[in-house]
Amino acid sequence: MAGLAGYLVGSLPTAVALGRLWGVDLRREGSRNPGTNNARRLGGNSLAVVVLAVEIAKGAGSVVLGAALAGSGGAIAAGVAASAGNVYNVWYRFEGGKGLGISAGVLAAAWPTVFVPIIVVIIVAALVSRSSGIAALIAIGAINLFAVIWASKDLPTGWGVPAGPLLFGLSIGLSLVILQRHIRDAVKPTGHP
Repeated sequence: MAGLAGYLVGSLPTAVALGRLWGVDLRREGSRNPGTNNARRLGGNSLAVVVLAVEIAKGAGSVVLGAALAGSGGAIAAGVAASAGNVYNVWYRFEGGKGLGISAGVLAAAWPTVFVPIIVVIIVAALVSRSSGIAALIAIGAINLFAVIWASKDLPTGWGVPAGPLLFGLSIGLSLVILQRHIRDAVKPTGHP
């Protein structure tokens, strides 16, 4: 039940609705990706910030909802499912966003002590590589590395789920959901949207 609830929250087409408020169609213009980068290109920084904030809220809200329905396991199931709902969106024939914004919200609620380090990793990787796809792949690797470190050292996770097998479920689950879209971005020739 928690996974289904998370998927439905994650699949809500909020970025597209927000784009329409700004007078742009994120699914038909620019890169056609209903995410923060395309929102910035088409609607400016204000639209990008709002889209990102809503995606983060959807991810965090899914974790909180999943925890209320089924405890820590439900939090992980709902969080991973929310990312899946964003990337494999039922309302768009299982084509959706790239899952980074919503996954950031999942991390903020389920594993807050790793949220800032992952944001730093992705920013530095994007600046160095000049590729959002490569930066995302590096961040995915970092999430899994952090799961090993947190579990082996029994480090605090903040208010989220406890360290241990659930963190592996979260890191591996998010990785599997968002990996394919970012591999395509990493190998895409420069100059394409």
